[in-house]
Amino acid sequence: MARKIHYSRTEILDSALKLLREKGKTALTARNIAHETGCSTHPIYSEFVSLKGLKKALYHHAYDFFITNITTKNSPENFLDIGVNYVQFSKLEKNIFSFLFFNKDFSMDINRLEIIDEKIINIIKKDKYVQSNAVKDYDQVFFNLWIFAHGLAALIWESSTDYNEHEIRRILKTTGKTIIQGLMNEIPVAD
Repeated sequence: MARKIHYSRTEILDSALKLLREKGKTALTARNIAHETGCSTHPIYSEFVSLKGLKKALYHHAYDFFITNITTKNSPENFLDIGVNYVQFSKLEKNIFSFLFFNKDFSMDINRLEIIDEKIINIIKKDKYVQSNAVKDYDQVFFNLWIFAHGLAALIWESSTDYNEHEIRRILKTTGKTIIQGLMNEIPVAD
């Protein structure tokens, strides 16, 4: 009797992510993912119950890939570096960026920004510009800069203009300084 081969959840998700990166979300069929994994569709349905279940798990797997990428690529030393990585991710990983942020099936929850990877908040806390301006509300800094960086990433994602790293860094740095200065001078607004 032949030994049963087990395909792990991670192996299947890694294959689905590879397929997504190379061919986009329309290629995410059970048959294509099974072929990429080197198995039949049975392990997919056995592990995820449905294709929708697999795509939901893939959404979280892709998001983890995204966070790891922007917090480790080029060894970021400050929040500006993470912003540059974020924007470049939208340009270099168009299919994953689209799947994460322009997907009607799984939308990004703005509240999830509050529980974002601790690495990013720690980098903000150590950022020399943030420290030199005595900004203490790191969550506000993060939220405002993240919103801008995401808008720029979305613009560059769909743009035919090829922005280089220097241009991206200049735009983010200028806007980041403006946002941080604005937060320092913020006057409380009555609700």
